This record gives sequence, structure tokens and C-alpha cells, in this order.
Amino acid sequence: MGDKYRYVDAVRLLAGTDPAVRVPAALTDTAAAPLLPIPAVLESRTDLVELGADLLGRWRDWRPGSSWRTRTERFEAAHAVLVVTAYLEALGTLDLPFAWEDLYGEDGGHHWELAAPLRPVPHRPFKQAVAAVRGSYLELGRELLTMIRDRESWDEQDEHARQWIAAALGDELAEAAVLRYTDRYRALAHDVPELAFWAGMAEHRPVLAGMAELERLVSLVASGETLPDRLAALDRLHQAALVRPIAETGDVPIGMRLPTLAQAYVPPRFRTAEIAPGDDPSVETWWEGHELRSDLPGFLAGFLTAPMAGEVPLIVLGRPGSGKSVLTKVLAARLRDASFLPIRVPLREVSATAGIQEQIEQAVYHLSGERLEWPALARAAGGTLPVIILDGFDELLQATGVRQSDYLMKVARFQHREADAGRAVAVVVTSRTAVANRAGLPEGTVVARLEPFDTTAVRAWLEVWNAVNADYFRAAGLEPLTIDVVLSHPRLVGQPLLLLMLACYDADGNALRREPGPLGHAELYERLMTAFAARALEKRHPAEQVPRLVERELLRLSFAAASMVNRGRQWATTEEVDADLEVLLPEQRRTPGLAGPRGGAHEALARSFFVHRARAVRDDEVLHTYEFLHATFGEFLIARLLAALMRELVAQESSLALTGVHDGLLRTLLSWAAISSRLPVVSFLRELARDADRWRGVLLRLFRELDARDDSSIAAYRPWIAGPQRRYAYYSANLMVLALACSPELRASEFMPGHEDVVTEWRSYALLWRSQCALAEWQSLVELVAVRPVWSQHDVRDLHLKLSPETLWEPGAFSWSWAGVDKLLSIAQLRRQITFSALADEGALLALYVDDVRRPHRP
Repeated sequence: MGDKYRYVDAVRLLAGTDPAVRVPAALTDTAAAPLLPIPAVLESRTDLVELGADLLGRWRDWRPGSSWRTRTERFEAAHAVLVVTAYLEALGTLDLPFAWEDLYGEDGGHHWELAAPLRPVPHRPFKQAVAAVRGSYLELGRELLTMIRDRESWDEQDEHARQWIAAALGDELAEAAVLRYTDRYRALAHDVPELAFWAGMAEHRPVLAGMAELERLVSLVASGETLPDRLAALDRLHQAALVRPIAETGDVPIGMRLPTLAQAYVPPRFRTAEIAPGDDPSVETWWEGHELRSDLPGFLAGFLTAPMAGEVPLIVLGRPGSGKSVLTKVLAARLRDASFLPIRVPLREVSATAGIQEQIEQAVYHLSGERLEWPALARAAGGTLPVIILDGFDELLQATGVRQSDYLMKVARFQHREADAGRAVAVVVTSRTAVANRAGLPEGTVVARLEPFDTTAVRAWLEVWNAVNADYFRAAGLEPLTIDVVLSHPRLVGQPLLLLMLACYDADGNALRREPGPLGHAELYERLMTAFAARALEKRHPAEQVPRLVERELLRLSFAAASMVNRGRQWATTEEVDADLEVLLPEQRRTPGLAGPRGGAHEALARSFFVHRARAVRDDEVLHTYEFLHATFGEFLIARLLAALMRELVAQESSLALTGVHDGLLRTLLSWAAISSRLPVVSFLRELARDADRWRGVLLRLFRELDARDDSSIAAYRPWIAGPQRRYAYYSANLMVLALACSPELRASEFMPGHEDVVTEWRSYALLWRSQCALAEWQSLVELVAVRPVWSQHDVRDLHLKLSPETLWEPGAFSWSWAGVDKLLSIAQLRRQITFSALADEGALLALYVDDVRRPHRP
């Protein structure tokens, strides 16, 4: 339809075949023409104003018995009629120095394109829509003035009158018409909630708390239809999540309760935008200037009732722990009105290589136990809008790499196919912000980024937490968790997951009140995991054994996390965890009094607060799996394990009795996946590297000796099939990232001392990483490592290396600005600055850019 809606099309749609609607001849005679003669419109102005009032007064007829698509088309047409009617009304108020009748008759080639800018959209302020309408009014005024200048009436006016006419038909008429437009729009929005949602005119203060407000808003646009029994069952299954705890966990302290999803979900603040060519929403600075909003229920109601919902997906971005998955559960549960049919598709639980339609069908089966084919399901929905909620696009990327880099394009094509078939469907996709640039975003896609909690949201969350656990606090003699206590840890309260962790940590003897200062991310995770593991073990073992058993339990959990990370997934099957632990913890088979690796691991995983058993689908086979409550728990455990290994290697290097360091287990764990694709691992490591200088020394030594040392990794550890070159590539890349995590910056010559041409050697490693790592992992490396070519005092080429703060989980840790291009490896930026053939890859670009650096002038 383009960026405008033709007035004649809108009248035709709203009038239909109703004989009671009197359509002026000016429209019926030229209904097929894109332009209308201005004199004919002026002559019919009064009739057109009456027609507009008649059509807009029929708003009660727009909804009953109609489908979602029909309703949205009528609302959009009503907006076009409103825009034109407001202008024609304002035109009639002008007191010109000649009669309107003088302008009737021959058009003289002067025509109006009576068309309205597209309706307001929920992701932009209403004032932008008003500005577009005002622009269209100014254009109509200019065209009318051009016609008047060709008439005798103009020649009869003196210069002063001509100036007055020009001003009256310009800004004055536009402002008068805009005033009528906004007044009429607000009046109509009072009767038609959809128009209110599009313009953000829903009540400033929500009537109901949390996302219950969304349920109330969508009830205002109910179609009055009922879903068939099979589809109503899906609705009920989604709604059941509201009464379950907000997190699926293992053991919790006796008496402590986790609030339900309905109780605890607090809508976060957010920003919205629309994707244009070249946009990159993964970059923090891209979001600057986009309005910070706090009306999430209203925005979602506006998007789902707007025509664009059936045309482009809504992408919901957020940091780890920001509540993206929880939002999808709430959204699926709250869209309980028959106007919508939510279908939540956890992408980790469906086949990663299947098409969109197959993934939906698999999710329906997993949820209901009933096999429903998508076309039959969509037809059964009738006039209801299916809302497909694809949760965890970032996890899909990790599972499939390059194979799903066009996944969002496939989503858009799926929507277009369904629209062409007369089965409109809305799609919502969630993803971590950091990977938003790793797949093509269709132009026009609406993006929403969840923002950290503010004080108001934290206070609302704490009120629920304290109310739910009031009895537990009284029985345990504890104080409720207060806002001043949590705000003393400002780095942790912004993400809902971390706030939940703080609350759980404080529930053990008001531990937060005893802290001398703010906790870091890693410190909070460490204390919470240690405390929960100790609490579970104290029930089964003597107190003197608990500290040692806690370490062993966390070690098992760490190896389970490695099972997931090294397979590129967020889960691992019980068989995979068993096989890995059999290799990595063989001494347990010989330790009296301890469970074997299998039984002990299963117990540790099953009773952990941070793990729940789930199921996943691989090659159409349902597998029983372990999965961390949130990915960052597993990523912390990986960082914790690597930190422990680094401390051992530092101790080895300091020992007089040992020669060299033995990196067998470190190499075993770091030879299968790039930790750059798990940014929280890198961020946790930076916090855990308290002896950073010595860590860096060991890591640089390991890197330099890669070709001189035998591969001492555990041969029996095989998460997947990979040859020695690939394992070498992963290990060398991970050593480089670990070393950079210990330093503000390093030079490539520190990794490769003694080489005459460091840049050429670096290029060799970069090409190795490019050729052996999965595409998503290579891209993560490209985005994480910032490189700048430099010249030494002796005119020797070198490279400065550092971790790019933009990509880390906790941005802003440090800042470093380059002159010119700030990332040697940044493909997104190089593509805008370097012309290259379609066959050129990132490694070639790397070489091209390095060779293009000019030697600085020296006197």
C-alpha cells in the first residue's frame, strides 16, 4: 500500500454496498483515478464532510462479526477518512476575498492526491504522526494555491491580499486542520480502543498491575467470538503458567516461596524503533535518541491490533537476565481473549533446523500432546489472530550457526505467505541484544529493547516478594528486604534475574545487610551458589564435610555447564553429561563414600536451585536434558572453573619442584567452542582475575608454546567430532581472549615474540580462526576483539589488541577510542568503508586493511 492510504479506497471500504451511504459524484466518477480534480473536490466539499461524519459515526459496525484483518483494515481506512475530512472542514472556515464558486469548473490540470499518511504506529510518538499529517496538509495547500494563481480571482487581488491568501492556505490552514484532526482522533479513540493503542493514548496510569493490564486492554477489543475446543485448550495451557513460580528451580529453603508468574512479573521500561537499511540494534549508541517508555502493555496492545503485526515481526531484545523469556510466558498467558491465539515456541525445545511451520507444530505438540498441522490450526482460528512467540533466537544461532543467519527473513516470508493465503499471523521473536546483528533484519521490522529496572520497578517487585514470604520471614526471625538494602548494590538490581538472586541470597539470614559494600556479579553468583549447595548438603552430611562437598558439587555443575557450552547449546542430555563426567572426574570411581560420577552428578543437578530438567528435540527425537535456570548460571560456572584452573597453573609456574605448566584440563575444555560467543563468561573472568598479571603471563606463555608443546588434552573427551586443526584453532583463540581479559590492552608481538613480521603471523592465526570456527563464533570474535595497527619506534609493524567494551555483558567497564576505523576486525564497519568482491571473506578483509595502513611520516 506504500506510505499513504488513498481517500477513495478508504471511502469504498467503509461504505461498502450500504445504500444509505451517499457518496458524492466527485468520488464515484473518478474512483479509479489516483488524483482528483481540485475544483470537483471543492464543489463537493460539504457533501464530503458529511460523508466523513457519517462513515466515522459508524464505528460500532467495524468490529462485530469481523476478522482481525478486516477490523484493522477498517480502522486504517477510518484514519484516512478522518485526515481528509479534517482538512475539508478547516478549508470551509477560511474567509477568502472571493467566493469558492469562482474556483469551480475546469480543473486546468490541477489535481489533488487525496491520501492520508499511514495511521499512527505504537512504536513512534503520536506527535510524529501529527507532523506527517501536517506535512500532507501543507502540500494540499500548495497545490490549491497553485490552482488559484491560474484563476481570474487571483489577478483581481492586490499584493497584500495575495500575501494574505498564500499565508491562509499555508501554515494557518494546516494548523487549523491539524487541530481538527487531533480533536477528532482523540474523540474517536475514546470509542475505538485500537486507535488509542496506536497513538499511545491508553490511560497514562495502568488500571491493573503488571501485565494484567494487557489482558484488560485486549478485552476492550474483544470480537465476541469463541475459540474451538482444541484451540481453547492451548489457551488454557498457556494460562496455567501464571500460577506457577516465576522460576523453575530445584531445592529452596523450607518455608521460602517464589512468587508466581502472575504476582512477580513487573513490566520493564523499554525503547522501540523501526529497522531501516544499515541499522544495527546490537550497538548501544544506536538506541540513543529513542524514547524511554514505561507503557509495555499499551505498546503490545497497539502492535497486535495494528496492520503491521501481520506484516513484520516484533523483535524483543534484552541483556541476559532482563526477562525476555518470562515476558513471552506472560504474553502467551495474558492474550486470553478470543481475538488472539498465542502459541509460544521455545526454540531450544524444537528442532533447530526445521522450518517455521514445523517448529510451530512441534511446540503445539509439546504443549498439548496433540498433533495439529499449521494450516488446519490457522483455519480453525477463523477471525482470531495467531500470535507466534519465538523465544530464544540467540540460542538458535548458537545451535545452528550460519544455517539460521537468515532466520528472521524466513519469519517475514512466512508472514507474507500466510497473509497472501488470507491467514494473517503476528510473530514475536526474543533474542539477546548482542547477537541482533548476526541475522538479516527485514526492513520495517519493529524492535523493542528491554531496559533495566528503575527504582519504581524494583520497589514494586520487592513488595510482591516481601508479601509472598512474610510468613517465612516471621518464622525465621528475618527482616523483609527493603529498597535501601538492594539499592546499595546498584549494578545488580537492574536485571530481574539478578534481583531475584539478591532476594534469595538475603533470605538466608539477611545476608545482604551484613555485606560491607556492593557485591559484584561474580561475587553474588558465587555466594548464592555456594549457599544453596551448602544448604542442600547439610541435610545429608556432617558439617565438617560440607565445604569440601560444596566444591565437588559446584565442580560437577561446572562440567555439566561445559557439556552444554562445548556442544553449542543451552542444554545437555543426561547421557552426554554422564559421558563427560566419566572422563573428566574419573577419580570419583575410586573415592570411598562418594557417589559415582553418574549418580552424584544426577543428584547434584536434580537438587540444584539453578538447574531444572527439561526436554529438547534433536532430529525429531525427544531427549531428557538438564538446563540451567538461566544461561548466565552455566556461564558463571564455566568462568569459575577456568579461574580455578588458572590459579593452579600460576601455582605450578611458581613451584620450584615443577618445570613448566601442565595445561591438560584447560586445553581439554577450551578446544571445542569459542568463549567469545558466551560474553558473560568473559565478563565474569575479568572480575575473577584478581591476579591478572600472573594469569596474563601464564596465558601468553601457553600461546607462545602452542607449536612446541604436545597436545596434552584428555583424548577421551569428545563433545563432538573435530580434528586437531579445529581444536588448535579454538584453543589458541580462547587463550588470546583470556589474556586480553586480564589486560586493558596487549600487543600482538607479546603473543608472537621473535617474529620479524608480527602482522603476517597474526593474519595467519586470523585466517585459521576464520576457517575453523563456526561462523557465529568467528563473528563473536570479530566483534569482541578490537585491533589497531601501529608502528614501533623502529618502523616495525605491530598490532594493539583489546576487548571491545561495546560487546561485553557489562558495558562501560573501560573505554578506548581509535582515530579512524576503531575495529580492524569489525566486519560491519569495514563493509561500509572498503569495496570488496562478493568472494572476499573476513580474513581477506583483515589482510587488506592491515596492508593498507600507512606508515607514519618521520622527519
